[in-house]
Amino acid sequence: MSNLTSNLWVDADSCPVQKEIVNVSKVYGWTPRFVATINHFRSDLEGQHWTFLDHGDQNVDLYILNHVQPLDIVITQDLSLAVLLTSKRVYVLTPRGKLVTEDDATQIMDSKHLRQKTLKKKKKWKGPSAFTDRDREEFSRQLEKIMSDHEGIL
Repeated sequence: MSNLTSNLWVDADSCPVQKEIVNVSKVYGWTPRFVATINHFRSDLEGQHWTFLDHGDQNVDLYILNHVQPLDIVITQDLSLAVLLTSKRVYVLTPRGKLVTEDDATQIMDSKHLRQKTLKKKKKWKGPSAFTDRDREEFSRQLEKIMSDHEGIL
């Protein structure tokens, strides 16, 4: 059964799993909606649904927030955006395959606050580990699970 009512949104600025999204989506008959700022334009996007926005700090986030509906799926590595989306009953998946839920909101915002305080003091903050093939596999597995479960809902 193909998806008739929900969308798959991708915060595509610097998204490392675009190929995986396209491949998994084909299996389930979804058309991903990639959203990016114009400075991420590429010429090899034929057959894909892309929306390009003017360059701006939160333009992609605001576009996605204004267009999602309950039960949509959003791929983003922006955890602040993820927290806002979970309150809208949206499935949020990171490129590393972590499903973000409303239960994660407090921890995410506390971590962001601590990071901002640390950076304000001019101290170093350790970033994420390198993105690996294992991360890609976990992402694909989780996206397949969400889409498979989603078919039973619609």
